[in-house]
Amino acid sequence: MSFALQYPAINAKIKAISSKMLADSDFENLIELDTVQAAFNYLYNNTYYKEDLEELSGKEIHRRQLELNLKKSIISAENFLKKYLGSNSKKFIEHYFKKYEIEDLKIILRTILIENEENYLADNLVYIERNPEIDFQNLVQASSFNDLQSALAGVRYVNILNEYEDQYHKTKNLFPIEMSLDFYYFSTLDKLSNRLSKNDRKFAREIVGTQIDLLNLQWIYRIKRYYNLSAGEILNYIIPFHFRITKEELHDMSQTDKAADLNKFISYTPYKNLLETAIREENIVFERFFLNYILNRVEKIKTSSFFSIANVIAYLYIKEYEVRDIVTIIEGVRYSLAREDIKKYLIREEV
Repeated sequence: MSFALQYPAINAKIKAISSKMLADSDFENLIELDTVQAAFNYLYNNTYYKEDLEELSGKEIHRRQLELNLKKSIISAENFLKKYLGSNSKKFIEHYFKKYEIEDLKIILRTILIENEENYLADNLVYIERNPEIDFQNLVQASSFNDLQSALAGVRYVNILNEYEDQYHKTKNLFPIEMSLDFYYFSTLDKLSNRLSKNDRKFAREIVGTQIDLLNLQWIYRIKRYYNLSAGEILNYIIPFHFRITKEELHDMSQTDKAADLNKFISYTPYKNLLETAIREENIVFERFFLNYILNRVEKIKTSSFFSIANVIAYLYIKEYEVRDIVTIIEGVRYSLAREDIKKYLIREEV
């Protein structure tokens, strides 16, 4: 399908949906509430989330179920987006949504192998059940690493489990597996972006490339601070793609001894300033600073072209971050955090 035909229609649809997204005043109102029930009532009665929450109307509201329905509202966009997109754009967006399948798989791994809280799965999985290649019931009923391998037989994820089987049995550490799942996701997304039209590829690589850069920065920082890995192991874990960060800079960062010294090897000033702030304010939420930067970038990119995929990708990031902020507020309300403390955890708040 020609981009001249596919994008005006889908971007008009996205524009209509975006006009209903929550305003700053909605977030302020949510933060002022005292109970999860009150948060549900506000979202149900005053926002476009009413349809997503309809099945909970009239019931006693539990935090996890409310959060699950909110997260599922992100997934519901996949089907309508794919109706409008041509072959390569559709494949790119299909794989974009695999991030939620991988997050579900991480939850399953942690729950079954570490936490042993079986009921947790029912209220936290949003996507993986949609994959016809996965025997979902066998997967969630697994009780061991070998059971998980059997349930994922024939699915590409099993290759990662097989690769780290011996290491897991020795260390009981899921970190290498989770890193490899992310490596697979972003590497494939990068390859699919190369099949897009020249115009689409430019926007896709800027948005996804920025996220990969910042993920690599976070991962190297965390590995340096919390894990004892060699430079070679670090380079094996990070995503083999760089946008504003050079290959040489990644190599130099892997070699340094101290996490706090990573900034010395970053030449791109916005990243340098961002990492400095994140390290200085780590007592808040390290990741939040990076997500805020991405949100600001996609907000600027989304109106760049009515005839490109830019608006589609930007909408997906903005929608995800909106839901994440709502969930953060609900959790803050549930645990009676001070209003100003809740704000510190929001992606949308300016850093």
